[in-house]
Amino acid sequence: MLRNYKVLKGTASDLALDDDNDPHIEIRIEAAGVSYRIAVNVRSKETPHDLLYANVTDFQHPMIAALEALPMGLTDIRRDRPELAIDYVRGGMIERDDMDVAPFQLSGPRNDLRDFIEPIVQEAISDDAIHFYAFGEAWGPEQNKPDQYFNFKPGNGIHDIHMNQGDGGSFKATNGPNQDGALLIHFTDTNEWVAIFLGFQTQNWNTDPVTGDPVSAERGGQGRGEGTRRPQPVVASSIRIVAALINPVNGPGGTEAETVTIANRSDMAAALDGWRIRDGSGKSQTLNGTLAAGEFRTIPLNGAAGGPQLGNKGGDIILVNAEGAVADRVGYGKSETANEGWTTIF
Repeated sequence: MLRNYKVLKGTASDLALDDDNDPHIEIRIEAAGVSYRIAVNVRSKETPHDLLYANVTDFQHPMIAALEALPMGLTDIRRDRPELAIDYVRGGMIERDDMDVAPFQLSGPRNDLRDFIEPIVQEAISDDAIHFYAFGEAWGPEQNKPDQYFNFKPGNGIHDIHMNQGDGGSFKATNGPNQDGALLIHFTDTNEWVAIFLGFQTQNWNTDPVTGDPVSAERGGQGRGEGTRRPQPVVASSIRIVAALINPVNGPGGTEAETVTIANRSDMAAALDGWRIRDGSGKSQTLNGTLAAGEFRTIPLNGAAGGPQLGNKGGDIILVNAEGAVADRVGYGKSETANEGWTTIF
């Protein structure tokens, strides 16, 4: 079990990358006149090295009001605010099937963890209206010992900002329920939230509710259609959003021909009648027809007629099935729309 499960609230002031065998993105955080460092894992020590990752834009959860009311600095979750504890398996915030495998560093846009995390931090360094909430294991203060990356004294911060249960071997000692790590980011000027969830492929999602230890050899477990639910659950679906043209080159009269591309991953045709594509603000467009097995279809959006519009500063694209359930949801940031006319791949 983690010894010092806490949440740190503050603003970002610097960024560094430790380029070793256990790399992290290091973020310097300022809170009530004290400096901290949060160490975000971007690679596993064990194989497979690539992490599980989920970036939830327009994050909504009942705990948000309580987080906003927290003072800047560290809050002891176990001792003072147990209702703020995060549990990936039981808490309904994230599901195993919502997480993708993302390498630490890879050539090309939006294909590694650095592409997802660093642009947000860079934006936050120059904007105190962006607040960070880092959940994990606290260390320090280390008196008379400067921080090894940012040189402030005393050294202290948060690490283990990832799932902290379902481990075996040498990491089993830190297993426990209701102590998972996460990084939540609040854009206070627009009241938008982003949540970043991280885990290791070696971790088991079938865990004991008391010890957090694996209860079977199968690494699966909680996922779509199983376990607890988030406020807007994603149901199992063979149809997924795979790409979008978010920032097209302006056409005649300044119009933008935005598109969303969907794919049928199954070996059977799927009816689209009654399905909708929706943006983060709730504007939607109805689909129809049939999507053949393995077919990709690019759908022009009718934003000019009141349909969904894809903002260049970031947002959500949501696919809703005929029963009104969310079949797929993807998020994007403004760094992914900077190249006009380029298609974003999800």
